[in-house]
Amino acid sequence: MSAGATAAAPPALDLGGITVTWLADIPSMSFEAADLLVRDGDTATPREEAALDLTFGGYLVTTDTETVLVDTGVGDGKARSRPGWDRRSARALPEALRRAGRAPGDVGVVHLTHLHADHVGGNTVRDGTEWAPAFPRARYQVLAEELRWAEEGAGRDPGFLYGSYEDSVRPLAERGRLDAIGDGHLITGGVEVRAVPGHTPGSSVVVVRGTERTAVLSGDLIHHPSQFADPRTCSRFCVDRTASARARREVLRRVAERGAVLMPAHFGWGTVTAEGDRFRFHPIPR
Repeated sequence: MSAGATAAAPPALDLGGITVTWLADIPSMSFEAADLLVRDGDTATPREEAALDLTFGGYLVTTDTETVLVDTGVGDGKARSRPGWDRRSARALPEALRRAGRAPGDVGVVHLTHLHADHVGGNTVRDGTEWAPAFPRARYQVLAEELRWAEEGAGRDPGFLYGSYEDSVRPLAERGRLDAIGDGHLITGGVEVRAVPGHTPGSSVVVVRGTERTAVLSGDLIHHPSQFADPRTCSRFCVDRTASARARREVLRRVAERGAVLMPAHFGWGTVTAEGDRFRFHPIPR
């Protein structure tokens, strides 16, 4: 980039009165298919791709009255055993937020679709010897079932979820900044949380209804486009693969029926059409 040039604004989609903006934390990371995907009830790996390219980050939802961040990516400074996630210093998501015209203090709600490390790492930043909320006025929230599951897992093993509960979730709970919510929770007008258990016990999607279009921010309901052709294909990180496959089929069918925009966590957004028990993804350039 030449001196004095301004970085481009992050990709955004206007739904009519509500805008959804993609904030990239890690724009591209390669995963071997065998390390990520498995078909429900089988140990075989889908053969379509030898390597999968995934993105990591969060979605900023802005309305006339509220600024909501859905997931916070891998984050910075966190000790992680996975290469590419360990002790990062990129500040990529805060920079994307700035390019979107917002500051951390503008975020009023941070919704976590689930508590895997690559969705919560940006929750906190280092403040001396402690981890403090990265968004100083925000209420953080997650489904109650998810929080119970993560609390119990971390109680058994502090290294649970790559240790992300200890550095990115517990500090919020200890400061009274983390809310356990229920299925159907309305974040603000037109922005609703729906439970989709399977990938984790308290996984959720966020349905955003604008005056012109509806979008479904789907978290880890689907990791890669190869899963559209065979919704039985699950992430190896799914806690309950049967439930995950069922939730994926149900949500994709509703998205297709309603002409909604699907906004996954790990690849670009688009629309979906149903073809019997299979689906086809139609990317929307961003």
